[in-house]
Amino acid sequence: MPQPSLHTFLAGETIEVLGAAEIAATLDANGMLDGVPFMPEMLAFCGRRMRVQRRADKTCVEGHYGLRKLGGTVLLEAARCDGAAHDGCQRNCMMFWKEAWLKPAAAGHTVIDPLVEARARKRLAALPTRDADRYLCQSTALMAATAPQSAWNVAHLVTDVRRGELSLAGFLAMVGRTLLNRARGLVGLPDLGALAGDQGRAPAGDLGLQPGDWVRVLPAEAIQATLGPDSRNRGLSFEPEMSRYIGGVYQVEFVVRRIILEETGQMAKLNRTVALKTLACAGACAKNCPRANTLYWREAWLERVQVSQIAAE
Repeated sequence: MPQPSLHTFLAGETIEVLGAAEIAATLDANGMLDGVPFMPEMLAFCGRRMRVQRRADKTCVEGHYGLRKLGGTVLLEAARCDGAAHDGCQRNCMMFWKEAWLKPAAAGHTVIDPLVEARARKRLAALPTRDADRYLCQSTALMAATAPQSAWNVAHLVTDVRRGELSLAGFLAMVGRTLLNRARGLVGLPDLGALAGDQGRAPAGDLGLQPGDWVRVLPAEAIQATLGPDSRNRGLSFEPEMSRYIGGVYQVEFVVRRIILEETGQMAKLNRTVALKTLACAGACAKNCPRANTLYWREAWLERVQVSQIAAE
């Protein structure tokens, strides 16, 4: 197996994704490198020049695991999984790229044997996407591919500041938020930005939204009226970070119908739920986690806005 790249790729750097044959040579018998699967959806990016969005030396893992270590990995701009090989999953995840799958753009193009490359592409396209009754993808493999990290460790935030991935003001705000949430938890108060209600099976809304429609995020009180004590509406969480968008006007990017659950590996069906353009988790509530997960919005948390209203505002 080839040696991993010795280059440390940083945010903003232009890289080239290796060819399928070169990547295939780094993978183990399960199609993984360091526990991170190379997914068939990633084939579309082989040979392309792209920019690094963030380093992913850490990542949050769903299921109350919190922030965990993930070394030698980056996220690339506009490289989200389209779910084509996973029965149309719409999680829209940023894909994790091991540094061994990349090279500096300045290194120039590698001469590749077309026949060898075609065979490698065929092999990578056939990589397993199921493990028994569970879907297999980077999301569902993330827990096993990462290592524990102390909840009190702030060294990674200092590194983020040094690399320009977090401002000093952002660092101080994040540390202060963490300490304040710890104190609030001790006296039984929810985290900052968290909304909770007392509803049971509250309605999910019925706006019939489609891509391109404009909506406004409802006030906190209206959203709380749709939530249970666990901050969920029919199983879907209103995340604390979503509170920052209350009152804002946004455009629907796509309707969310089905997503693979990270904790169980099962496909879940959603109704009356949408993703809004540009709205992704910024990691403020998860110690600057770089994953930029798409936020999912129940129609019950939104109201329609006409284009004429937007112009008037």
